[in-house]
Amino acid sequence: MKLLMNAIKICFFQLIISVCEKEGARVTSNKKGNDFNNDQSTASSFWSPTSKSGNVFPDEDTSRFFSTSHGILQTHPDSSAFQSGFGGIDNLGSRGITVRPPRTRPLDYSERATAELRRNPSLSAPDECARACREGDQPRICYYHFTLEYYTVLGAACQVCTPNATNTVWSHCQCVLADGVERGILTANRMIPGPSIQVCEGDKVVIDVENHMEGMEVTIHWHGIWQKGSQYYDGVPFVTQCPIQQGTTFRYQWTAGNAGTHFWHAHTGLQKMDGLYGSIVVRQPPSKDPNSNLYDYDLTTHVVLISDWMHEDAAERFPGRLAVNTGQDPETVLINGKGQFRDPNTGFMTNTPFEIFTITSGRRYRFRMINSFGSVCPAQITFQGHKLTLIATDGEPVHPIDVNTIISFSGERYDFVINADQEIGAYWIQLRGLGECGIKRAQQLAILRYARGPYHPSTEPPTYDFGLPQGVVLNPLDAICNRPREDAVCISQLKNARSIDEGLLQERPDVKIFLPFRFLFYRPEEVFQPNTYNRYLVAPTGDHVISLVDEISFTFPPSPPLSQINDIPPEQFCNGDNRPADCGANCMCTHKVDIPFNAIVEVVLVDEVQQPNLSHPFHLHGYAFKVIGIGRSPDKNVKKINLKHALDLDRRGLLHREFNLPPSKDTIAVPNNGYVVFRFRADNPGYWLFHCHFLFHIVIGMNLILHVGTHADLPPVPPNFPTCGDHLPPITPPLPIDTFH
Repeated sequence: MKLLMNAIKICFFQLIISVCEKEGARVTSNKKGNDFNNDQSTASSFWSPTSKSGNVFPDEDTSRFFSTSHGILQTHPDSSAFQSGFGGIDNLGSRGITVRPPRTRPLDYSERATAELRRNPSLSAPDECARACREGDQPRICYYHFTLEYYTVLGAACQVCTPNATNTVWSHCQCVLADGVERGILTANRMIPGPSIQVCEGDKVVIDVENHMEGMEVTIHWHGIWQKGSQYYDGVPFVTQCPIQQGTTFRYQWTAGNAGTHFWHAHTGLQKMDGLYGSIVVRQPPSKDPNSNLYDYDLTTHVVLISDWMHEDAAERFPGRLAVNTGQDPETVLINGKGQFRDPNTGFMTNTPFEIFTITSGRRYRFRMINSFGSVCPAQITFQGHKLTLIATDGEPVHPIDVNTIISFSGERYDFVINADQEIGAYWIQLRGLGECGIKRAQQLAILRYARGPYHPSTEPPTYDFGLPQGVVLNPLDAICNRPREDAVCISQLKNARSIDEGLLQERPDVKIFLPFRFLFYRPEEVFQPNTYNRYLVAPTGDHVISLVDEISFTFPPSPPLSQINDIPPEQFCNGDNRPADCGANCMCTHKVDIPFNAIVEVVLVDEVQQPNLSHPFHLHGYAFKVIGIGRSPDKNVKKINLKHALDLDRRGLLHREFNLPPSKDTIAVPNNGYVVFRFRADNPGYWLFHCHFLFHIVIGMNLILHVGTHADLPPVPPNFPTCGDHLPPITPPLPIDTFH
């Protein structure tokens, strides 16, 4: 009955969508044949006029801008041609004319979300900050307001409007369709993905996060932003800040100091998997991008944000079930929060819209892909008939290299260029969840559409088992990375497009840290003892496990050490060389490794989990590191690698390292039964979380803190910064009974 009601709802929404598409076609068909007003699809436009709003500019002005473009950013502007834009992105028309993007509705300054913009004229609105970046321009202060709340897929908002557009920056329709299956979700501004932060390098970014989620606390992490000088706004609960309580607002503010493709997401519990995530794009002038000559356009909506998706709250899978819907694998995956779902039991298929990315023949486009998965599944994406020229990873440029398929892990980002050199038409984009996601054949499709071409590919949609040809694969799961290959490219084989700090290439680093990680398996009689409450995860196999890094399962302190170090008892902290005396096999404490400021640090991650088809992506806050080695043991007699074996390989010089322009990343997947070696200069003081990016592994302890420098190296704690901690006053005698009479 639930699926039948969903089907009726979706059919109604599709009728509205088809009417909107016809309306959009009617608008563009009235344009001159040689005009470029119909250059891009209205299906992806958050600036294009709608049937309700009409045109916001007079008719005689419409020939001067891409009326149906989806937020074009001209990335190679002729600075002499630019003038002040209409409070938004400056654009060049097809003949180099200065143009003004329309705003489909004025900002409602009576709302609390925009009240700060009304009060403070020095602030710029989100659409004003999403602009072409030019040398010499003054940085802006870009203001955002996120309202977090419980919400619903296919809720009553979908009776008011239907999102026929990809509005990445500012929402005009509060209907969330997802994959067409009704469920409760968490949203920022009633969008999935949440609002996109798109700014220029050097801009100040201010985000007020207002928590309306009853009974929930939250923090937001700005994944990939180094937070130099703004360490207190990294968004890690009980490490850099106290969680934002329900009913309160917390102001994050940081400078967009490192350009590239990043993203934001909740860093509390499992909230990210329920919808609290969105993209961050920090652009820079073309002269600063070593690969700017490879593309013509960098569109605000050519962001490919992929995510895994459950049909229930992620917390329903934690610690996990033994009989029905076991494990933590998702039902499906989404592309920019969109897609369709086929029920494996009934064969019923939702008909919610696919995401559409529109390109124009003969032009080259920069795409920015973000992996926002929370489960253990790798993601594989392929664009039918088009090669992908990789130009950056995790916001850091690399020497361009052509691939056909990209395999990515949770937290990774990849920028690539697509040359619109194929026959005008529509082409499939296939996203497949690998590993555990293969059990449910989790996949999603989107469409790469050429302007003036059909909206739907003429070929049959690829299936999970009969997909698009893979060709050359980036990031192969087999991790054979010690030799060149024709069929694959490893991350460690990419070449950095920027100069390398020579100190990172010295033979011996100042600090070398080996970090083995594994699971500890509990017997039921061990974990279910009266008056003991050890946390655990029920794995798909039914095993009860916790995570260990260097034989320690991380627990968060009661207060953030960044701002309240004196409120934390010293015995709260530990590391591999300083374990508490009473620690057993499931040693639980706040794992902290101290690193001298400005030291050259080498980290060797060793996978002792050794579970087939499971590679763990580790993310370091506050830094981008150089990946100098990825692989498995060269000793064929060793079936399973461990710390002892890795140390022996290192002494014998057999841990493969590559010092020729190693690529920079902040998230790297450790191959199953393998290792990763990376280096960084510890020049950003603070308490930086380093952790596996699988959410269900974070909550069972696969984390540690890298503490760089001392408190003397830190900026002062912001005024009125929230505090938190235990409340354990002395127990007092009972009051006299007379007090109550």
